[in-house]
Amino acid sequence: MVKQKRITVLLCALLLNLFGGSAFAQEQPEYRTALAEFQKGNTEKALEIIRTLHEQGKRSYETHYLAAFCHYKAGRMKSAGTHWSEALKLKPGDPVVSADFTRYLLQVGRNDDALEIITKSYETDPKNREVRLLYATALLYDGKARDALYVIEKLKAEDSNDYRPLVLEAQVYYYLGSAEKAEVSLKWAQSLVPNNANVLNNLALVYEKGGNQEAKRGNVKKALDQFKSAREQIDAALKIKPEDEKFKGNLQRIEARIHALTQG
Repeated sequence: MVKQKRITVLLCALLLNLFGGSAFAQEQPEYRTALAEFQKGNTEKALEIIRTLHEQGKRSYETHYLAAFCHYKAGRMKSAGTHWSEALKLKPGDPVVSADFTRYLLQVGRNDDALEIITKSYETDPKNREVRLLYATALLYDGKARDALYVIEKLKAEDSNDYRPLVLEAQVYYYLGSAEKAEVSLKWAQSLVPNNANVLNNLALVYEKGGNQEAKRGNVKKALDQFKSAREQIDAALKIKPEDEKFKGNLQRIEARIHALTQG
């Protein structure tokens, strides 16, 4: 819940920065009112105003984009996706909407569609770092891990202080079955953001994978060492985000593996 609130606050700020002072907002006071209602948390009121604008034939990139976030905040992801799609029809390849729409499509498992959307944005704006990060992510989710690595290497070379390409690189190596390389990437990321709970959680998953691999080989001691390292990382993540259910589930699973190996 805390994470969702933070996301919503960031989205409000993004919408206001992008469209609060736009020419469209100045020409359409109703839209500006809808934006203000969204900022106050009145998403349904904002949607009512937007529906009226649409009924009057005043559809725009801005109204569809705002409607998408109203539905997103209300948990109606399919409706949000529909409005992101409509916004893109009005501004094909737009990096802002493309990124949001791509995240949604990846979230619901529509990996081919996600790659198609973000590829168009990448072709429109090939230097946009956020677009390229999502492009690499979509490539990975679509099973094109080597292509994703090519994009990631360029992102790393351009900014050695950005931990996100390193986390994505670790995910690629994890997908390819190389726990050792994934660990190296995450350790590098951790050196940049030592208190990032998600990086710690990812490290735990890498150590867990390594533990499972050692267990299959019959190396019980090495497997236990890996699982204990995994538990250490997930414990650290939970100190930062004690209510995260995903982290709790990971800890429970890792502790079960330690118990099983210890009991022989």
